[in-house]
Amino acid sequence: MVDMSSRQAPDGATVAFRRMWRDLESVGLDATTGGYRRYAWTRTDHDLREWFAGECAARGLDLTSDLMGNQWAWWGDPDAAVTGGDPGVVIGSHLDSVPDGGAFDGPLGVVSSLAALDALRESGFRPSRPIGIVNFGDEEGPGSGSPAPARASSPARCPPTGRAPSRTSTA
Repeated sequence: MVDMSSRQAPDGATVAFRRMWRDLESVGLDATTGGYRRYAWTRTDHDLREWFAGECAARGLDLTSDLMGNQWAWWGDPDAAVTGGDPGVVIGSHLDSVPDGGAFDGPLGVVSSLAALDALRESGFRPSRPIGIVNFGDEEGPGSGSPAPARASSPARCPPTGRAPSRTSTA
């Protein structure tokens, strides 16, 4: 295990974090209340999902979506890892918000996860198992995109790529 507590993030990852945060800063911001209205399954959510897809593409990550609306981006092959008995590790969060939610709620976890991956790559780290970054769909709403419903779904329903949810379980 590597002790990263005394190490600073590489400069490139810090710059990327700040740029990503600026990209999202105004998305869904309600000028009247000062809170965020990033509701799932709206135009704002679509824009956030497209942003996530673009960030993943820029990093060469394999992006899939499951039937629950969750987006999974992979550094490495999770299917091969599961076949080999060594499933991947997933980090991430969500981009939607509750009515007038705060700026940091879900996006901080997504932006931090992408920046952490950048820092790992910049330092020359090579993972022994796949690393996934997830954007949970409809995490804040009454829908079924949060981790709990994803764990309860059968492999036959989620995701459509044939990857079983257990490979990316947050349990």
